[in-house]
Amino acid sequence: MESRPKKTVRFVSYPPRSRTPSPASSNASDSWASSSGPSTPPHPFPTHRSPGVAHHSEYPSWQTFAASPPISPNYPAFHSAPAEEPMVDPLLEVLPSPALPLLLWDIMVHPNSIKLGSAHSPTARWLAHADLGRCAARTSVKSSRLPLRKMVLIFPGIPLEVEVTPSAEPFWSSQPLPYVAVGDMLYGLYKALRTSIEHSEFERLDSAWRESLRVAFDQRLRRDPQHHTQNLEHGIRRIDYLGDRRRFLGIRPATRRELPSGRRPEETFVVELGRAS
Repeated sequence: MESRPKKTVRFVSYPPRSRTPSPASSNASDSWASSSGPSTPPHPFPTHRSPGVAHHSEYPSWQTFAASPPISPNYPAFHSAPAEEPMVDPLLEVLPSPALPLLLWDIMVHPNSIKLGSAHSPTARWLAHADLGRCAARTSVKSSRLPLRKMVLIFPGIPLEVEVTPSAEPFWSSQPLPYVAVGDMLYGLYKALRTSIEHSEFERLDSAWRESLRVAFDQRLRRDPQHHTQNLEHGIRRIDYLGDRRRFLGIRPATRRELPSGRRPEETFVVELGRAS
C-alpha cells in the first residue's frame, strides 16, 4: 500500500465575529458525554436527520464511576464585584494569573469528569451535589444581587452564544431551583457545545472560519478513535469553533464592548478558556 505524505496541520487565526449567531439554548436536565474521534475521510455534517446532539444513552449518567461524596465542602470566599457588575460564584470565577482555576475541566469531556482542586493534588475531589446546586451568578448591587434565571455565555471573537436556564429536573436537587445553578451552567455549556452545526450555518461563515472548523473537526476525530463512528455521524459540532482552547478557566461578566446586540449586561458572561494540554 502506498504511504501518504505527512501533512502539517495548524489552526488558523480566529477572525472577528461578523454576525450575531442564533444562540444554542440549553438546560442541564440530561447528562451528556464526551467524544471527539480519529481520522479521514471526515464528513463535516450530520449524516442522519435526528437532532444533532448525542443521545444520553450512549454515555454514562451522573457519577456512575464514583458516588457524589457526602461532604460539606469548604468553599472559597466571594470576591467583591463592582456594584454595577453581576457576581459570579467562586467555583466559576476567573482567577487572576498565575492562580489556577478551581475546576479542572477540559470542556470536550463530560462534566462528570470535573474535579475541584489543583491537578494531581491528593485533596482534589469530584464535584458534590452541593457544589452543583449553588447559584451560578447574581445581579449587580443596584439590582439587589438577585439570583439569575437566565445566563448567556459568549466567546469573544467566535460566532457562538449559549443560553442557559434552570433545569426542570436537576439531579443535584430534589426539586427545581429558582435560579441558574452551577450545574446548569456546566452541563448546559457542555450540551450546547455538543450540538452539530447545520450546513446552512456553515455556509454563512467566511472561508477562514470554514477551514478552521474542518481542521478542528479532523483533529477531534483523531483524538478519539474509540468514538470515531458516532463522531463522524454527528459531523462538525459547535465545540469545533474553539479549536484547542478547551481548558475551562471560568466565566466573567461581559464588558460593554463585548456585549452582543440585544443582550443584557446583567445576564451575559464571557467563557474564558486556555489551551488544552
